[in-house]
Amino acid sequence: MYKKNLKRTLLKLFIAFALLSWLNPALSADEPNLFISSATLNSTQGGYFLNAEIDISLSDEAIEALDNGVTLIFDTELKILEQRQWLWLKHQYARQLTSKLKYHTLAETYQVTDITHHHHHFSSLWAALLALGTLQDIPLHGLTLSAETELTGKLAMQLNIEALPLPMRPLAYITPGWYLRSDPYLWPITP
Repeated sequence: MYKKNLKRTLLKLFIAFALLSWLNPALSADEPNLFISSATLNSTQGGYFLNAEIDISLSDEAIEALDNGVTLIFDTELKILEQRQWLWLKHQYARQLTSKLKYHTLAETYQVTDITHHHHHFSSLWAALLALGTLQDIPLHGLTLSAETELTGKLAMQLNIEALPLPMRPLAYITPGWYLRSDPYLWPITP
């Protein structure tokens, strides 16, 4: 009797863990992600410009949706934070940059629409992802920095699940392959 109950309990625990690992992207071992390898803020007489390199790898679900005509929208969030001794961080600047990845079936090309709304066409997914992850000389209008403050840049990128077609969203919320996001990348800024 004791062994039979133990087997049932272990089986229930195994099924519960398997279900949780399938539903929870944090427990998934093969979760694809985005990795920010570098980010800099350059100053010129014309203002400040953002440069960043982001390695993007898509899940099988995202690639299948892309090949079936679904546009994938990626949001890149930039924040400039002021370090303070006694209080929490002060947000000096915040901007959300949106870029799109789309597959054209008839032309068999991938289209990347960058944050400046320019369209770039590529014959391979690899080239399109490389272009999507390269942020080069992005102007940051309205940004003024003071040399007396200690500043930190924070950059993060994620796939916007809310921008998917409505019938796809419920499954995207519970499928780990749709949780494409980077860890925040922090770097010191010297004005």
